[in-house]
Amino acid sequence: MTSAEASSGDDGYKPRGRECYRCDRDVAPQLLFRLTVESPATLSAKYADTVRYCCEHCAAAMNLSDFSRRMKEHGKND
Repeated sequence: MTSAEASSGDDGYKPRGRECYRCDRDVAPQLLFRLTVESPATLSAKYADTVRYCCEHCAAAMNLSDFSRRMKEHGKND
């Protein structure tokens, strides 16, 4: 999960619609998080990878910061 504004090398980049996929509110690009979902190899033939943009409030409500932290910690222990 990264800031939508920081996730692109293009300084003029604006996420399509500048709205949160969960609550549909218009949000400034610097406050949107880019959520990238990648299918595991066993499911990649059936499901495509996707990118969505989420506002800070919905990201907090989904506790994505805690999820991200736990995934990073799990990766270090492998």
